[in-house]
Amino acid sequence: MSNIITNQDRNYSLYYNVLDYFKAIMKNHPSLNYVSQGDVFSIDNREFPAYPLGNILITKSVLTEKTIVHSCQLTIADKVKLKSNDSDPITNAQTIPYYGTDDVVDIFANTLAILNDLTTYTQFNVEAFDIPGNITLTPFRERFDNGLAGHVADFDLVAFGFRNRCTYTLLNDGDLDFSC
Repeated sequence: MSNIITNQDRNYSLYYNVLDYFKAIMKNHPSLNYVSQGDVFSIDNREFPAYPLGNILITKSVLTEKTIVHSCQLTIADKVKLKSNDSDPITNAQTIPYYGTDDVVDIFANTLAILNDLTTYTQFNVEAFDIPGNITLTPFRERFDNGLAGHVADFDLVAFGFRNRCTYTLLNDGDLDFSC
């Protein structure tokens, strides 16, 4: 069993720990070759990145009484490639199993499967997190100027980190003087 699953003493509500968690499971996924974090428009800013790639972005966080709810976006993308024009030597008929001459349908199928693996693992195998409700998966193509296609998963991640009411003493006696 992974340390992530059994390690309840780590505060997974912390921003860095959420990012580190998703980067770790993406790096451990056998189908991903590059992992990043941050703005999705800069996910392909390396000179020669390896594909497919995964990116984690936390778009907002909500503090509740005993949890922190992070709104997350996981992006899994691959470079669109043209399919080979292999043909039957007798009839010269091309065999392309799906519509088109590129591999976008294959990329959609693969990125959806990868996101299913990542979110299912998080949803059912990690005690420190919960994904309430549905996970929205949106396919994209030509969303960026880099020839990538894939899926973006949007979901809320509940991190169970008890918020202490008195973590630090932020106000000392005499700091506020209401005398006139």
